[in-house]
Amino acid sequence: MIDGVKKKIESSDVAIILLTQRDAGKTDDWVQHERTTAHALGKKFLAIVEKGLPQASPFSTFEYKVFDRNDLAKTLLDVSEVIYGWKLELGEQIEAHLEPDDIVNIVRENYDQKGVVQYRFLKRGDYSEWNEAKVVPKPGGVSLYLNGVTKNAELQIRITANRSIKESVVINRNLRFSVP
Repeated sequence: MIDGVKKKIESSDVAIILLTQRDAGKTDDWVQHERTTAHALGKKFLAIVEKGLPQASPFSTFEYKVFDRNDLAKTLLDVSEVIYGWKLELGEQIEAHLEPDDIVNIVRENYDQKGVVQYRFLKRGDYSEWNEAKVVPKPGGVSLYLNGVTKNAELQIRITANRSIKESVVINRNLRFSVP
């Protein structure tokens, strides 16, 4: 079970851990293990701590919200604000479209191969590593699903197929990429 929990935390962007009072006024050791694992993996995490539990932690800083069983609406609002902040910082998945038709056709013919469509970010003059785009053929074209796109992201697309590499210009979070 420990390995399964660790794998789930490793594959997530963030963790939300609910610490409730159990016997003897403390939370379950398994939940403490989840919190320790998230911290050790460098994951952003939010501890939702039941009112009355000690908030002392072996970590120098971590984000937490105290919840009261008699006022769960406030807790929900507090947690929603944290999640919204994470979304702004970590970005979101967007759906983008390719142009022109000849590039779309090349991608449609090769979409199931690894590395056909990749994207990267340009931040403060530096490029990120190339990321694999999820390519989904649709009537009239293909959709590209790109993860981690922030509000002001600048992106570039690379198409690798038929022994050639084509790259788009860098654009600001546009949903249509034109590849020459």
